[in-house]
Amino acid sequence: MHLLHRQCVINVKFIMKASMEIMIAVLLMATTGHAIAELYIEDGHVRELIPGATSTAAYMTMRNTGSEPLLLKTVTSPAASRITLHNTMNHNGILHMMGMDTLIIPAAGAVVLQEGAIHMMLEEPVQALRAGDAVELMLHFDNGTTQTVSLPVRSVLEP
Repeated sequence: MHLLHRQCVINVKFIMKASMEIMIAVLLMATTGHAIAELYIEDGHVRELIPGATSTAAYMTMRNTGSEPLLLKTVTSPAASRITLHNTMNHNGILHMMGMDTLIIPAAGAVVLQEGAIHMMLEEPVQALRAGDAVELMLHFDNGTTQTVSLPVRSVLEP
């Protein structure tokens, strides 16, 4: 009986050691070759909703300090029914907003979202957005990650 107990203890130790080795191998495979990108939002704000308007815009600098580009797929918020990405284009002196399916933030680079260029449109806000409020945006990336940011609402009179 003592020999059987000893064999069981050895088998349990072997299984635990093998399980630990498998977990370490999985963790190494998951991290090897995949830099974890870090995204920083700078100078972000949402433009105050003008009375009677059905949309407003969000502006910011999105800085990626990682070694891999980030692909922004969608943006959501409890403050708006839908958020879309746009770029303002000049066609023969006439400005047009063109929808964008995705936005690439380059590795070790930045993308500036600003008036008259790339920006986020907050469509059909669920309530009036007034200067001093804060708007929470969830940025959804193609790698499955989500980053939440809170941006202040600025008056349309502020630069």
